[in-house]
Amino acid sequence: MRLSRRSSQRIWGVMAAVAGLICAGCNEGPTEVRFLDLVAMRGLRADGEPLRARETLCADETWVAVTLEPGRPAAAALDLRDRPILTLAGCLECADGAPADLEGSLLGTVRSSDGRGIEFRVDFDVARGWWEHEVDLGQVANRQAEFELEAELPESCVLRLREATVRQRRVSAELPPELPLQVLLISVDTLRRDAVGAFGGSVATPHLDRFAAEAEIWTRHYAAASWTKPSHASMLTGYYPSTHRAQLQNQAMDSAIPTLAERFRLAGFSTAALVFDCGWLSPRWGFSKGFDGYQVSQWRAGRQARAAANWVLAHRDEDFFFFLHTFEPHADRYVLPYEAPGINQRVIAGDFGVEDFGCRQGLCSSRFLHGLVRGEIPFEPKDVEILRHTYGAGVKYLDESLETLFDSLRRSGMWNQMLIVVTSDHGEEFMEHGSLGHTTLFDEIVRVPLLVKWPDGDRSGVENRIPCSAVDLAPTLLEFAGLPTGDLPGAPLHRRDEKTPVLIGTLDRAVVVDGYKAIFGYPEEPPLLFHLTDDPGETENLAESDPGRLRTLEELVLTQNEEALALYRRIGSGSESREVVLSERERERLKAFGYLQ
Repeated sequence: MRLSRRSSQRIWGVMAAVAGLICAGCNEGPTEVRFLDLVAMRGLRADGEPLRARETLCADETWVAVTLEPGRPAAAALDLRDRPILTLAGCLECADGAPADLEGSLLGTVRSSDGRGIEFRVDFDVARGWWEHEVDLGQVANRQAEFELEAELPESCVLRLREATVRQRRVSAELPPELPLQVLLISVDTLRRDAVGAFGGSVATPHLDRFAAEAEIWTRHYAAASWTKPSHASMLTGYYPSTHRAQLQNQAMDSAIPTLAERFRLAGFSTAALVFDCGWLSPRWGFSKGFDGYQVSQWRAGRQARAAANWVLAHRDEDFFFFLHTFEPHADRYVLPYEAPGINQRVIAGDFGVEDFGCRQGLCSSRFLHGLVRGEIPFEPKDVEILRHTYGAGVKYLDESLETLFDSLRRSGMWNQMLIVVTSDHGEEFMEHGSLGHTTLFDEIVRVPLLVKWPDGDRSGVENRIPCSAVDLAPTLLEFAGLPTGDLPGAPLHRRDEKTPVLIGTLDRAVVVDGYKAIFGYPEEPPLLFHLTDDPGETENLAESDPGRLRTLEELVLTQNEEALALYRRIGSGSESREVVLSERERERLKAFGYLQ
């Protein structure tokens, strides 16, 4: 007999409660790891005013940070729990032309209400770039305390402080009588499938690999499109771009199209999202619809992971749907095309012998990538090698950041009961087909990782090679929650089969079925046909040698598009599109990321 999800939860809850009674004398129960981030939460004050965090470039790395100036100490009130640890991270920035050997110090004190105190000092220099330092606050645990930082810096220098975080741990022995239904969907922007170790990638991703060992691995999963907005719109609605309509740069999702968050909220779930401010996931495009809270920030993945952990732990007794979107390892907008902690022009020069990488002929970062592709700047011998290296460093940072979230959930006792999905909206090309970035429909861009960790260890480590699509995610999550899915074009993942075609794209289209893939370019690109079973690198175009198969696949694409449009006409608002006029700030941000020219 197959138990219902709720029945299984009740049984597991009873077993967990019994185990808790048996282990009443053990050293430690489930532990909630919470994070008090004084930078992100504007907890730091100087002269009584909150210090405002801004996106900051220092030592070729971009972070959201506050500025500490000499003679202007910053302070905050702390409510410390069991075993608190303070993590500080910063960068010394000095005026142009200042000597490269300048040094500074950060003096800190933490004094509890009963008079106990801790003093510490952090020394750093310009050459070190971004540094990190931990302080054990165990002497003032379980107390209220005052925290103060003061920078001692050379003239014309400031300290950029990206992190002042206290990890708050407290033991919780209680489990809810009936385990709630909890769904966490994580989209890692621009994550190539072969960048993850579990998919045979060369980048070291030990934490994602550990997650994969506990998850079901889908090796032939495809994004709905090659770029962020339409791909995420399909992921978060379950509809193809022709139905949700967010398929052109100026188009928002049609307001009548129901979102995944709306469906969950109508069923009584708490819904929330934390997304990176890349421009394409703004509420102006319709992405916030159905979320009780929808936060857009410029935080890097580490801070996002801590904030997500806090939200999940605060809602541990509720049914919820939480969506987390990280922007690592997407191309950046300042100096280096791809960023990661510890990667800067000086390091690249030392490792590869290439000076001032990332800027050439006045074009930097994402513009540097497009300049190479368009022929505006010449390729140099090590360009692609360095790009793959810096991209991989971003993947490593993402991997470490997600472990912060995963570790918090494991310690809290929530891990086993949750459905957690990790996927991506698209990958990235490194000249495999003569381009950089993500503008085509080749597999290095549209075939993305999909890891599904089911509750209770179900299907752990199972590798599934059945082709599937981003439009199958919504029905999968909804069916898990016992909600209807009949109006969606996709199917829950376990109902997919080899014969069901996978459709990809907006104006340009691709279809994958029976081991073949066809790409139909827009507006006049010649069609491409590949036998993926024999030619996984998509190097031999069979369009001329197998025209019958090409016509069959083209008919599949045309039929699917007509069905998607008919669905839009049936459930949409009736307007062809909902245009959004970009503000100047939005245009500049999208230009910097390489989306607009």
